[in-house]
Amino acid sequence: MTIDELVNTYRRLREKKAVLKGEYDEKVKPVDAAMDRIEAALIDIFNKTGVESVKTPHGTAYTSTKTSATIADWDSFLEFVKQHGAYELLEHRASKVAIEQFKAANDELPPGVNWSAVRSVNFRAN
Repeated sequence: MTIDELVNTYRRLREKKAVLKGEYDEKVKPVDAAMDRIEAALIDIFNKTGVESVKTPHGTAYTSTKTSATIADWDSFLEFVKQHGAYELLEHRASKVAIEQFKAANDELPPGVNWSAVRSVNFRAN
């Protein structure tokens, strides 16, 4: 195959995949809605009865709690951390954008930082 044929074939396959995914997403919507209603009904039953799980001949339904912590006001949060020495409330990670800018400006990485770049082929319509 020529490069043009490879690119054209890839684009056609990507478009077909998008159509199939769209069809799937539409078909699964009522199933997801029914499952959501069942989950809500079970949560209501669990809340009213005070149970955490129920075993049935068809399987076990149980509760779990998902948590999330996001920053609403970074400045006040950081000030609190500093005032109380509560650095355990922070996670350590490097800013990819800032590291990339540092690397471009200095031709090197800051100490203790690993960097990787993976080259891939991308496609777009003309």
